[in-house]
Amino acid sequence: MAVRQVLVHGRKVWQARVAVGYLRRSRICASKVEAKEAEAALIQELKGQARRAEQQGRAPATIKGLFEFYVEDLEKRSKSPDTVYRASQTARVVEAVLPGLLATPVSAVTKADIYAFRKARERTGTKPSTINRDLRTIRAMLKQVRPEFKFPGDAFTKEDNTRVRFLRPEEELLTLDVIREPFQSMSKLSALGLMRQSDVRTLRKDMVHLSQGVLLLPKTKTGPRSVVLSEAAQAILRDRLKDYPDSPWVFPNPATGRPYSRVHVSRVWRKVARGAGLKDFTFHDLKHHGATMAINSPNVSTAMLQAFGGWKSEAMVRRYASVTDASLRAAAEAAAGNGNAKWQQPRKAPLVRAK
Repeated sequence: MAVRQVLVHGRKVWQARVAVGYLRRSRICASKVEAKEAEAALIQELKGQARRAEQQGRAPATIKGLFEFYVEDLEKRSKSPDTVYRASQTARVVEAVLPGLLATPVSAVTKADIYAFRKARERTGTKPSTINRDLRTIRAMLKQVRPEFKFPGDAFTKEDNTRVRFLRPEEELLTLDVIREPFQSMSKLSALGLMRQSDVRTLRKDMVHLSQGVLLLPKTKTGPRSVVLSEAAQAILRDRLKDYPDSPWVFPNPATGRPYSRVHVSRVWRKVARGAGLKDFTFHDLKHHGATMAINSPNVSTAMLQAFGGWKSEAMVRRYASVTDASLRAAAEAAAGNGNAKWQQPRKAPLVRAK
């Protein structure tokens, strides 16, 4: 239970958040006093809901019902479209590869069910990183209703950490400078602002504040976030804001007037990336690319990058930002007492991309 101040469309408001068991609710208020009153009302509301459910003596919830509740709960807690989409996608995956699990009562789920799901995903040739993402969703979902359940840590598969997730200069020319508009602007903004695809796709004009040089995003995977804009990012947005003056979106699809779909953006990017010889470089990797460019630049610390990218921990920064061979070589020279050693930009780093 908490009352906190948050930014919504650039305006400071108060949010009341409460939880009773696995039930959660939140409400936005104009003042702290209203938020406190809303907190008390929400607690009573949830307690009444839990009491009625208990009195009805309903049967133990199934995994299918838990998925539905979890997705609805994410939406009510104003989680990002990315997070909601991933959760609903995991439910469809379970239905496809292990449909019997959906009918299993939540109270009867065992470690064996978790292992069975992983093996079913492996049989379909799914990448370890995707399997782990699905497992993390299931773990978070179960934690809400069965906090005593010990999720098996060894169910997670070993990921390939050698995959290159940033672009060499010639690869930038073959992708970022070739992809057609508005996808070029969307791609560059993702890298420059360390933004997820959903943050770029659904960017509204009222979130753009060029006079202050920032974007104010009310919903991201990690909560409300402000994005400090470089001069290059500001130039992109300045040009885009001139188009479609009657649309509230920065990147509207002319055919529908709504934002482009995730599938549409991913398909366009994948076609360009493969044309450049990149078989396993996704749109989301552009965020990794931007983080890598930053961490290997002079005077940029991990703490600075963490604040810029909106990450909650340094561990997440390390997942996104890669230290290049050129930077490691400069560190070795510095350790050897070479005062002339300079930290080099990753663009000059030799790189052999795995095929």
